Amino acid sequence: MSNTIDEKVPEIIIEQRSLSPSLVKKKSFLDDNASDASSIRGKERFKAVTKKVIAVQRLLSADQIFSVGQDPGIDPRTVDYDLHTKCDIFCSDFSEECAFNVERLSNESLEAFLQKPRPSESKVRWINVDGISWDVIKTLAIHYDLHPLAIEDTLQSSQRTKLDQYKDHIYISLLLHTLVNSEKELQVDNDDISSNGRMNSRQDLLHHGHREDSKYLEAHRIFRRQKLYVAVETVNIFLLTNDILLTIFQYNGKQVYKPILSRIHQPKTLLRTVQDSSLLMEAVIDAIDSYRHQIAELEGRLLIRPKMYHTHELHMISGELTILKRTLGPIQGLVSLLRKHNDEFNDDKKLISSIAKTYFMDVADHCAEIVDDLDTMTKITESLVNMVFNMISYETNENMRIIAMFSIVFLPMTFIAGYYGMNFDESRFPDLYKPISYFWKVTIPSTLLMFIAGTYSIWTKWVSSFIRYLYKRKAMKQDEAAKAQRSGS
Repeated sequence: MSNTIDEKVPEIIIEQRSLSPSLVKKKSFLDDNASDASSIRGKERFKAVTKKVIAVQRLLSADQIFSVGQDPGIDPRTVDYDLHTKCDIFCSDFSEECAFNVERLSNESLEAFLQKPRPSESKVRWINVDGISWDVIKTLAIHYDLHPLAIEDTLQSSQRTKLDQYKDHIYISLLLHTLVNSEKELQVDNDDISSNGRMNSRQDLLHHGHREDSKYLEAHRIFRRQKLYVAVETVNIFLLTNDILLTIFQYNGKQVYKPILSRIHQPKTLLRTVQDSSLLMEAVIDAIDSYRHQIAELEGRLLIRPKMYHTHELHMISGELTILKRTLGPIQGLVSLLRKHNDEFNDDKKLISSIAKTYFMDVADHCAEIVDDLDTMTKITESLVNMVFNMISYETNENMRIIAMFSIVFLPMTFIAGYYGMNFDESRFPDLYKPISYFWKVTIPSTLLMFIAGTYSIWTKWVSSFIRYLYKRKAMKQDEAAKAQRSGS
């Protein structure tokens, strides 16, 4: 689990990192990066946008591979892919007795490292890659004989959770949810582009692709205040024979593999004692509590003073929770497949051990709990939206009732003043020339009658409530008198 702990109530934006050549469009990328680099001043902003455009040109040229009529999949021995990124790679070998030092690798040193013999004491090997680069994927695919369809899925970074079983390995693609600080991420992103050429195209999960109002939404989203957002990226997992695990993160999986590496280098942990590569796949990211705190904070503000702009905030939360449910929901099915997995091709060595299936039951329960929480919070946000409209309607009705009360009071006076204010002859309207006291003698009784008639329902409620109060008081006195008599006797 990867959690971000903050004493303050964190607020979140759902965003998506996408490296898929089929999803990136040049115009949308320029517009999105104009908003991403809004906090960078002058030359730095221009430099960041320019280098991101260069990265997009590399990705757009890769579309030529996926042409109609070609064989499915990508054969690394015959195809060249123009996608080059400086990746962060490490290899961790361990067994129950010892854990070797983590070997830090680069794009250039990976092939030479794979040619070296694996340590005889190593029972499990884990190779992790941060970033997607063709030279790295090609080296891994040729060395471990990865299936062409799995290679194609890795390069496309398809935004769906799936599990494919091949003869010698299992391929898993799932969405990784992490809580990220946007200010730090923007600085890291700018440095990575200048040094590594890595592209981080963040798109709104609520609407795939570019939207003309993306700048407006980005500026007005409630979660901008604490600079946190939920980043969604694809992670590709290859579970091979001989207890080898390959993980390829689309951008950066540091929040996932750091705690796992610490467990590997601690003796007597489950990963060390079991010596099973399938246990390394047990990683589900939880960022749901932050939404729960945010909804509770909004609910408190709504009960004190509901405002119309609260509905905008609740609408954004409801939409983002819906998308989180859509992206996290398929993980339940994937975990169920892993629990029920049977190796059809490998009778001698099971890729997923029985003990790993046991722990996948806990992962399945955790996924179900998260999805249930998402359903509950979605319903709460919808009910809060309805409550806002109901309370605003109630306040409007109360204001209208006050206005009606004033109208009831002044309507008779207005009518009588208009009647006696006419300029007629004394012979026809002699009352016009009587003293002013005559006007008040007519106005006051008329106003009282109109007021009583207009507020009849209110007066009847008050009178009935007062009568019920008198009856209750009389009954209480009678009960007290009866108790006094019983106690005296």
